[in-house]
Amino acid sequence: MSNDILKNDLLKEEIHVAKIKGLTAFVLPKKGFRRKYAEVFVRYGSNDNAFIPPGETERVDVPPGIAHFLEHKMFEKPWGEAFSAFAKIGASANAYTSNNYTSYLFWTLENFNQATKLLMEVALSPFFTEESVAKEQGIIGQEIGMYNDDPGSRLLREAMEALYSKHPVRFDIAGTKESISQITDELLYKCHRTFYRPSNMSIFVSGDFAPEEAFEAISEGMTDSLLEPYVRESTDRPGDKSANEAGGSSGGVDDGFGNDLRVSDDIPQRIRPVEPPGIGKDRDREVSLPVPTPLIHIAWKDDPPGSNGVDMLTQELAASVLLDMLFGKSSAFFTQVYEEGLIDTLHSSYEAWPDYAYVSMFGQSSAPEKFSERVWEHIEAVSSSPQKQADLEEDFLRIKKSSLGRYVTLFDSFDTVGQIQAHLHDYGLDVFSYGEILKNLSMDSVLWRLRRLWRERSVRVIVRDRAQRRK
Repeated sequence: MSNDILKNDLLKEEIHVAKIKGLTAFVLPKKGFRRKYAEVFVRYGSNDNAFIPPGETERVDVPPGIAHFLEHKMFEKPWGEAFSAFAKIGASANAYTSNNYTSYLFWTLENFNQATKLLMEVALSPFFTEESVAKEQGIIGQEIGMYNDDPGSRLLREAMEALYSKHPVRFDIAGTKESISQITDELLYKCHRTFYRPSNMSIFVSGDFAPEEAFEAISEGMTDSLLEPYVRESTDRPGDKSANEAGGSSGGVDDGFGNDLRVSDDIPQRIRPVEPPGIGKDRDREVSLPVPTPLIHIAWKDDPPGSNGVDMLTQELAASVLLDMLFGKSSAFFTQVYEEGLIDTLHSSYEAWPDYAYVSMFGQSSAPEKFSERVWEHIEAVSSSPQKQADLEEDFLRIKKSSLGRYVTLFDSFDTVGQIQAHLHDYGLDVFSYGEILKNLSMDSVLWRLRRLWRERSVRVIVRDRAQRRK
């Protein structure tokens, strides 16, 4: 079976890539590791609430939370519950939904082929009834209630709602009790048929096995019955060239095992609203929940990088390094505000996707208003002083070196490598590109992100107990 190989000679790591019945498969061989891992990535998340299915022309709108709801339901089968089936063969399974992906995964020491076949059945074989959907609405409704009462979850949700007025990233991944009450079995089948198709999915596996063995396990798990909804009927006649041979696109896929399955290579068309660049009026929020110390979240809306993978990854890495330089635990700013008792813990992160990007900073502070003012003052002071920016050069080099060190050790974390590889592949890059772009990151690209941290494009959310409110 032919496959491509992504490699890094310095790291002595390689990832084998193959197309199997329309599905992009990645294999990271790890000799000497007993545990084996597989994760299916569906390019479908909570942001995909409006779309046009392949082969159709009409727009479909679905309620927020349906991607997460669908993930929950995929483990229910006519024969029983899939989590128990994984456990019976010695595998530990899990799943999660994010804004842009849904993933299904397992870890195991044995029965890898059997677990892979079960994983494919989980992802590709839906089973919903009116009764099971109604039952799940009650379960997820309770989950949403717990999220509403959780200080950390509310902190993030309120920040996203304040930051974005149109983009669906403003909605909680689980939706609301009202939105999930609109979900039906027909809608679930519609979403599954639209997004859970081989052309819109990938799989990453890793362990001590030859790549060909892993590819074969994946191929065997993708049975004809699972792929039937996505197989195109051949219109070729004896003696005719196939569309592929003629240079066309019939969707014909040879999995390398003698099976020429004409699996559709169509993908859904996502529809996103136009998000205004500015921030709405409700940019300063406060939530009353029982917490021992007030929580604060400051977020900035950044310009989306577009679909160019290099631009997107460069923007994300530059912003992440900048945040570490300005507010990391080794920064002068953090030391000062910590010693003054203004902050107990502080975390920052950056997310960049083709159609949105934002900075997120959150922590515990006994004086959240004073702390947030110090943050904005610090950004303004550095932004307006070439000398202060020059003084950060040493911090930039240290943080970049530390980040490259963490990158080298990344390959012992199968799931982290898999998630990065699956994400970057969708934008023309790979996990080795990550290291190259990080290595070539410049101080100028980092300082450019500093110029995007405008106070006018930021929001502040504070969570505190009613007794902690200012008099």
